[in-house]
Formats: sequence, C-alpha cells, structure tokens
Amino acid sequence: MAQAKQRLGRISGLQFATTVTAGYMAMGVFYFPRELVTSAGRDGIWAFWLEGAVTYLLMRLIFALNRILPNETLGEFAPKILSKPLGIILGIYTALYHLALGASAAILFGYVLSNIFLPDTPVWAIIASMVLTATYMASLGISSLARTLQAGYIPMAILTFLTLILALSVIRHPVLLLPPVNIRAIPILQGAYREYFLFIGFEVTVTLYPFTRNTDRRQGERFAYWGLALIMIAGTILYEGIMATFGPAFIPLLRWPVVSIMRVLSLSGFFVSKWGMLVVVLWTIAVVSFIAIRLWCLAHDLIALVQWHSRYSYPTFLISGALAIIVCSVSIPNAKVADYFMERFLLPWGLGYLIGVPVVTLSVAHFRQSTIQKLRQQSEPKEA
Repeated sequence: MAQAKQRLGRISGLQFATTVTAGYMAMGVFYFPRELVTSAGRDGIWAFWLEGAVTYLLMRLIFALNRILPNETLGEFAPKILSKPLGIILGIYTALYHLALGASAAILFGYVLSNIFLPDTPVWAIIASMVLTATYMASLGISSLARTLQAGYIPMAILTFLTLILALSVIRHPVLLLPPVNIRAIPILQGAYREYFLFIGFEVTVTLYPFTRNTDRRQGERFAYWGLALIMIAGTILYEGIMATFGPAFIPLLRWPVVSIMRVLSLSGFFVSKWGMLVVVLWTIAVVSFIAIRLWCLAHDLIALVQWHSRYSYPTFLISGALAIIVCSVSIPNAKVADYFMERFLLPWGLGYLIGVPVVTLSVAHFRQSTIQKLRQQSEPKEA
C-alpha cells in the first residue's frame, strides 16, 4: 500500500487525458480507412461512427473499473477481488497485451517509414531507434512523459487539422462526401471490427489512474471523452477526404491510404515542404510516445505481478520489455504478416480485454462491497 500512497499527486487531469488519448490514437492511423471500406464500402463512415460510440461506452466501463480502488492499479487490486490465481492470469494477460501493442505499433510505423520515407534504411534500425527512444522517455517517469505528450500533441493536432483541410482541396468525387442512406448492418459491423485496432489501447487507464491527482481524476475522465470526440472529428474529416479522393473501389487496393493522400498533396509541393515533413516528424513522436506508454505500463504491471518492489525493479522490467518489443518486431518479415497477426490475434485479445476484464471485475466487486470498503481504507494515503 505504501507504493500506492507515494504515487498520488503526480499528473493532472489534462495530462491523464492526453496520455490516454496517446495510448490509442497512434495505432493504425496510416491504414485508415482501408479496413472500413474493404468490409463496408461507402457505409464505412457509419462503421467508424459505430466504433466511436462503442469506444465511449467501453471507456465508461473502464473508468468504472478504475474507481473500484482508485489508489491501486488493476494489477494490484485484481488478485484481492478475483482471487490470487485469477489475478495472476490477468496480470500475465495484461503484460502480454502491452507487449503485443507496443510491438505492433513499432512494426506498422516502422514499415511505413522504411517503405515510403526512408527506403535506404533497414526496418530493424528504424524499429530499434523508435523503441530505444521510447525506453528513454518512459525511464523519465509518467510526469515527464505526460508533459512531453502535452508539448508535442498540441502542434501535432494543429498541423494534422490543417493537413486534413488541405486534403479536402484535392477531392475528386464530392458526391461521395454524403453518408449513404441504405445502411447495411452486417458489413458495417464487420468494418467496425476489422478497423477497431485504431482505438485499442485506452485501457492504459487501469495502470495510469492511481498516478493521477485525487481531485483531478473525474476531470481527467471528462477530458478523455473530449479527446475521443476530437479523434472522431479528425477521423471523419480524414475519411471523407480519402473517400472522395480515391473512391470506395480503389481504397481497398491501397496499403496506406493516409500516405497516398499525402502523395496527392505532394503534387502541389506541400508534402516535401518543411511543414509537411514536420507532420511526419510529429506523427513519429506520436508513435514513439505510444510505445513509451506501453513500456511504462508493462513495467508497472510486471512489478505488481511479481511483487518485486525495489529501486531496480522498474528499470529492469523497462529494459526487458524494450528488448522483447524489438525482438518481436524484427521477427515479423513484412507488413502482410503484421496485418495477419493483428486481425487474427491482437483484435480479439484487445476486445476481449476491453469488454471481459471490466465486466467480470465489476460484477465480482458488486457482491464484495464490504471487502472493497476495507481495501479502500487500507489504500487511502494517511495525512502526515
């Protein structure tokens, strides 16, 4: 419990929301909206909005899970509520989940940089550079990491929205901007599922919540909802721009539709300009930050799992996690294998985690209110 008491008052509500948003928005952005359109065609926009609605509901569920014992991470309080064996299984599941997400982000963006922007650089060198940078960021602690995210995400958001506005200027088929009215439920559900890796990752809150100031936690939740709303607005503009530029028949043939729309913009000299390169640099920061958040969560969840609390535990697990991500990433031979891994394993694992863990834990906690009250009293920091 002492560890829970020492961690309070570290980040603000806005920093919490920024970190949560950074924990999911970097996943698969360059693939967007290929899977939506491949499955649902023009109905892909409805699938995207469905993803946003589902994410909002799952966020509410995860935040309710956080409030069971707000001064402890899920890895710390799950064994006390669900039983020790189930807590250990959940801890291993969570650690593997963070590892898989970090490796997936490194693989996806590594191949984008290697194939499009840095063709003469080996992909393993790009991945290793990103992971090592993320390791350094995570080693500074959550306060420094959150401040870095705040400093980087504001200009990134501004430039991203300006890029989206420019993307609208190259639209070739304005009629495709209108959402279709003949809604097909099954293709929409399929598209929403296959593209949902864009939102997987906001469960970082189960580790991050105790590191947020007591008075800022509810405010942080509200800011996280606003962050989701901004992502939905930006995603809608990006979807409409890509759809009306390439059309529903051509988008499934594009490996990275976002890169393709940037190439269209390059005809006017934008993408090769300093401004355009800054957009790429800022998105690189976003992906590196995503990996850093995964490493930070992975290290803290492993500490809770093995109950090793010392000055060496965090750096040991941090470095071990970074090496594991590098090894896993460079073991993937190409982007197609990465796509297969994400669709067959990461998506069901992620959705299973986001739905199953809070539902089961909240259900058990509902019938163990007396135990919850005792645990809350024990975890509350005592006044000096």
